[in-house]
Amino acid sequence: MYREELIRKPELQILLNVLDEVEVSFPLYGLPLLRARRWENGYTVDALAGHHDFSKAMHGMEHLSHELPTYSDFYETFMASGIILYDNVDEFKRSLELYDYLKKGVAFAPDTNVLYHRFISNFRQLDGYQIVIAEGVKKEVENAMNYKYRRNQLDEMKRVVKNAWLLKELSNRRVKKSRKAAYIALKEFERLKDRVVIAENVNEIAHNNDEIIVKSLKRYDDISPVLVVFLTADVAVTDVAEMEGLEYFLFQYPSARIGRHSVSAYQLRTLLFNLAAVFGVIEVNGILVFGEFGGKRELNELKLVFEKDDRVYNEFGFHLRLSRKLMGIME
Repeated sequence: MYREELIRKPELQILLNVLDEVEVSFPLYGLPLLRARRWENGYTVDALAGHHDFSKAMHGMEHLSHELPTYSDFYETFMASGIILYDNVDEFKRSLELYDYLKKGVAFAPDTNVLYHRFISNFRQLDGYQIVIAEGVKKEVENAMNYKYRRNQLDEMKRVVKNAWLLKELSNRRVKKSRKAAYIALKEFERLKDRVVIAENVNEIAHNNDEIIVKSLKRYDDISPVLVVFLTADVAVTDVAEMEGLEYFLFQYPSARIGRHSVSAYQLRTLLFNLAAVFGVIEVNGILVFGEFGGKRELNELKLVFEKDDRVYNEFGFHLRLSRKLMGIME
């Protein structure tokens, strides 16, 4: 028998508070992912899974890599949590100091990949700057959000993964790329929306969406009183930016292995949320955490599944109800 609780992302902290040590795994592979321990004012996180571990776990399932989580997906959850930054972020800091000397001011325009990595909200030095989002970037995210599993897709996955019964929660729910779009990229857009300006698409001939994005940003740059700086981690699009005369900064994708990191409580619960969202389901100290499930209504909603007589459930449930009661009194 099991007990379920629907929670929102901030309430993950209540769960973390009742755990002495956090062990996270992916039940569809039977693969340990990470371990976290309390340390000073935050946590120490150790990655337990590397590229080889994912390759071994996915052996024979490579044809499903578009849908089953890969090491790249695992790595990028650390990036979207602000734990791992681009390799040349120090160079960007120096450029930021130079931009601040400009009399006309500066605005930053993230490419789709930078939006998915949630770099702007995690990089506090960019707080307060205007953000310009090309209509083409916004549409890329919106178009990716609405893909759902077909029955034959889930049937194929059930034949190869462990604990296949967990996949029933994904029936008619979002596929992996749609979860990334909805629960990471869209959340980034929502986080930034108070200072976002949309650069509408240009009515010019363009060969692909990269050209549309760059041309629309360049037109906005021409009519705006500020300098627009295009932020991207895609070297291919910089050729288009060069041709159009659009200022840009090219981020270098991180090259180091995940290893060990000291993180804040916020970063850890964000990491757990991102893992549950991208992977669909993770296991935390034997507790199933679903980022995608039947009946999900809100972007930041999670479903926790405990064993019926779990001591942690009793303690967690007590503090959860107390917290919600206190929040209700304060409203």
